[in-house]
Amino acid sequence: MMILHHCLRLAPRRLLTHLIFSRYPQLATIQCRFRTAQPSSEEKIDLEKPVKFSTSRASTWKAQDTFSGRPSSEDTFPWIQPYVVIVCLAIFLLYFCYYRQENHIDEKLSKSLYDHIEGLEEKQLEISLKYNLETGRDTEAIVKRLAEIKDAKEKDATKSKHL
Repeated sequence: MMILHHCLRLAPRRLLTHLIFSRYPQLATIQCRFRTAQPSSEEKIDLEKPVKFSTSRASTWKAQDTFSGRPSSEDTFPWIQPYVVIVCLAIFLLYFCYYRQENHIDEKLSKSLYDHIEGLEEKQLEISLKYNLETGRDTEAIVKRLAEIKDAKEKDATKSKHL
């Protein structure tokens, strides 16, 4: 009750700041670090000389402090976390690989991409033929497959005319 009375005496902005910093004290240290990042009036920085990194305040700053907001020693996780992750992953893999029934999407994925997009195989064979001719490689199999595709197209065209 005493804490509540103390908090109600603070202005709304200070109340919010007080509540945040009392719950997350590491935020207060970050804010203080940024405030002290500017040189104090006692320090004189000579802009004509290079700054020596090993003696500057930047040498003690860790990149992890910038991103996490807490020191490295606090970056521990519960002892059970790796076991929970392994069990969840194992259950998911068992379901997805063994227990799950196939559906229409699986049937579509089992087909070739050429069955889904008309003219793709022919266009790809033409590009491969052009490349193989330019580089002096064997083109016999490509020409044979192109002929098969063109024959199949002609048969489909004649069947559709008769219907």
